[in-house]
Amino acid sequence: MKKTILLAAFAILTTGIIKSQDKAFEKGNITFDLGAGFGLYSTKTHMEENKYAYTWNGSGFSKVVVGKTTKDTTDGAGSGIFPLKVEYGVTNWLGVGARFAYSNWITERDSVSGTKAKATSFDAGVMVNFHLVKSKRFDMPISLTLGYSSFKYLANDPLNGMAKDNGLNYGIGLLPRIYFGDHLGMYFNVGYAGYRYPSLQFSNSNDSNLNDDNDWKQSIKGGGINMGIGLIGKF
Repeated sequence: MKKTILLAAFAILTTGIIKSQDKAFEKGNITFDLGAGFGLYSTKTHMEENKYAYTWNGSGFSKVVVGKTTKDTTDGAGSGIFPLKVEYGVTNWLGVGARFAYSNWITERDSVSGTKAKATSFDAGVMVNFHLVKSKRFDMPISLTLGYSSFKYLANDPLNGMAKDNGLNYGIGLLPRIYFGDHLGMYFNVGYAGYRYPSLQFSNSNDSNLNDDNDWKQSIKGGGINMGIGLIGKF
């Protein structure tokens, strides 16, 4: 009888210890989070445009390239960001998943026409999280992201001017998570994110490819701080 009681007590104690050692993130966990935040970036725009001259070729004038004009501009940009992420626990400390995000970029109203341009982007990529700091209700992974980004700028002018490009987004951040129970919680985000758009394509209502007509080449890259907050579910 005593032996049975001791075995039962040991089983209860062992179960309690194992349960008390549960962590906020473990192998096999699936998490979903949805949030909102903002980004502040330093940007660099590179522009190239061919210079032409007309020369006599014996039968008429021909247009030839005689040089190239380049211009680099440093500026700043800001955006509101709305990310959606899903993650799977490969091990107790490593999670992999996907990140999707919609960004609405800050634009200024034209002082002459009164029109206000609209700039948006959409990101889709992979995510790797390292869960090195965690307890039963707290988890703070280091997150790395890399993926595709699509950018669109609408001038909202009479000619419906537009610029768009496909590029790259990448980032690193800390994602402190606080769980209220076994499944629901909230998270914070603070980190660095960067974007690269290598070849903006310009068009309007009269011309579907202004780049070819004017021999324009323009690229934009930028990087800066990202901060946000959101809700998370774990299953």
